[in-house]
Amino acid sequence: MAPQDAGKDQGKLSAAPLWMWGIAVLGLVLVLGSIGFMLYEAAAGDSSPPDVTVRVDSIRPTQNGFLIEFRAINLGGTTAQGLTVEGELRNGTDSVETSNTTIEYVPSHSERAGGLFFKSDPRQYELLLRAKGYEKP
Repeated sequence: MAPQDAGKDQGKLSAAPLWMWGIAVLGLVLVLGSIGFMLYEAAAGDSSPPDVTVRVDSIRPTQNGFLIEFRAINLGGTTAQGLTVEGELRNGTDSVETSNTTIEYVPSHSERAGGLFFKSDPRQYELLLRAKGYEKP
């Protein structure tokens, strides 16, 4: 590049419209803000273990029995992977029927829906739903 061409490029840079400089500054602020947020989350973020609550959404009859639709809510700071949910129908102290399912992934501070099938009508018994275990991702 000839020395006179370098002067032309320098003039083009200083002649850039003001709105281009504004967009460049905005991009820089967004990138630095994202990096700062990730560093903050890594240092001071919630790293508490999964805290899963299971709640019944509905009970529906099906052709082969009954379906209990539920929500698994993770209030903890880390993900529960491979979450096992168990539903049990009880008549006093006797267990009438149990059903299990696995929810693959419940991120922190989120919820996932699922369902359990029973042959007996859950409305006729005491229904217990609980999270039984998970894996660390």
